Amino acid sequence: MFAKVALVLTAALSLVDAQFNNPTGVDIWCGKAYRDTNASFNPGGWFQEPPKSDTPLVDFKIKPRMNLYLEDDTISSFIIDAPVSWYVGHALPGGNTSTSKQGSKIVLSIMTGNGSLHLNQTSIKLGTTNNEIPFDLSSFSARSEPHNITVTGTLEGHKNVTFTATTQLNKLPLRSDNGTATRLDNLYGGLSVRKGQAKEWTSLFPYTYYVQWSLYWYANLTTLDEFAAMGYNVIHIVPTGDLGDTPFPWDKFQPYLDRADELGLYFMYDVRWDYANLTTMIDQIHHLHTHPSILLWYTADEPDGKSNPINSTAIAYNTIKATDPYHPVSLALNCRDFYYADYAAGAEIILEDVYPISTNTSYSTVYDTPCNATYGCCGCDDCSGSFTDISHRLDEYTAKDNLLGWQKIHWAAPQAFGNETFWTRYPTAAEEVVMNMLSINHAAKGIVMWDFPTKAKILEVTNKLAAVLTDEKVAKFLIGAPLTQKLKVAGAENIDAAAWTKDGEVLVSIVNLDYGNTPSNVTVTLPEGMKVAHVEGGLWGNASWSVHGEKLSTNSVMGLEVSLLLLKT
Repeated sequence: MFAKVALVLTAALSLVDAQFNNPTGVDIWCGKAYRDTNASFNPGGWFQEPPKSDTPLVDFKIKPRMNLYLEDDTISSFIIDAPVSWYVGHALPGGNTSTSKQGSKIVLSIMTGNGSLHLNQTSIKLGTTNNEIPFDLSSFSARSEPHNITVTGTLEGHKNVTFTATTQLNKLPLRSDNGTATRLDNLYGGLSVRKGQAKEWTSLFPYTYYVQWSLYWYANLTTLDEFAAMGYNVIHIVPTGDLGDTPFPWDKFQPYLDRADELGLYFMYDVRWDYANLTTMIDQIHHLHTHPSILLWYTADEPDGKSNPINSTAIAYNTIKATDPYHPVSLALNCRDFYYADYAAGAEIILEDVYPISTNTSYSTVYDTPCNATYGCCGCDDCSGSFTDISHRLDEYTAKDNLLGWQKIHWAAPQAFGNETFWTRYPTAAEEVVMNMLSINHAAKGIVMWDFPTKAKILEVTNKLAAVLTDEKVAKFLIGAPLTQKLKVAGAENIDAAAWTKDGEVLVSIVNLDYGNTPSNVTVTLPEGMKVAHVEGGLWGNASWSVHGEKLSTNSVMGLEVSLLLLKT
């Protein structure tokens, strides 16, 4: 293990220089000059889509259902996708006529280092995704190194037309040190944890705030009890104040770790990370990775905005994994489109922190400069100053992930601050709920708001939202069920609706992005083929919705109204 760390430290010596793309003496954010004394220049780093193919392709991919298994886990499967794409994948026979082959069988063979896996399901259909293929996990040994997996698909009726894809399967030894293991669901994006000698995985929807040590926690250990009583299940302590001291003040901090464990709170631990010197980070990982309150690591806060070396996050990730393969790594990105593939390579979980409330996104009131794709800093990179900046950012990140062919899980960091720099006021309570639920509608699998302490009305409404979203009857949908986005809405132009289906029930989230009321009838069409018997309950909001077969309707929707409904099919 220590040899691995040494190798990673050697790799750190090859870091590219910080703020690598700017002329000498020019301050930048997201690669762009922003002071009125500097001229605009092309920052680079824009994501380049592959050229469109002249003929359709099959984007053949495989991944394990869970990003890690433990040696006593018995339920396991691979997720295999075979959608038709015009940008990435294997060529299909028949040129432009090959799209007519959608629905044709692809016969599967999965190979490991020990030979071929026996499969109960041996084929999938061309043009489908999220095909779950069970396999016998006991045929794999528990070890620190991943198992290499190769799947070959043969198109029915074309024995010479084959597609291949590879992945890695992690099956780790059981922990004997009372530490936690946290795994990610590659199908639905959820997170689950096993603590100590527990035999079962516990799923949770992480819901919390970033909280600076020097603004709250340091005052008294009982702040943990207070925070837990508000309903939040994860804590993210930003290491300000004396948590920035070297050496790290373990004697002050250790009681917080232990009390969090007693309260059932988990740490999204914000490591002291300096891309030029990993010593402190390594010390913290070694000190903490066996503690039962650790849920996941957080390494980099807006490294793209700061123009940290583009390989720095990946080096941090590899360093952590060399010591601790049992916990995922997360980081937050701020830029709309600046070396996404490089920075996102450093984590399994990518947070977006789009802050669109009460800021001028076209002209910087701080630096007295315009803001556009190549110049300026307005606090929300390449934003329009609307709620849809959040949904667009999440959707764009997901689209990039699909083209890159990798699995990333996205969380959101909604704005809960104001009256500073670019932002002239705090969000209202209604705006806060809209930002939270819009993020969830667009597949955010965790929420970490910036920041706490916040205004009393914001805290009051997020406390209530915490009670709803972390409850198992809601969380099981958000992190463990298929999501249908962008449901058809009639009667209003700016409503975002999504649905999750599981075990004969449907969870529907309806978010009005307009500030004005809609006094006329509004109808939401449920996912295709779904007929609902009745509304089981309203979990959030005051609108009265009724069911009519495949549709939900209400007589009016108030400005910024949010409804969360549980339906029975």
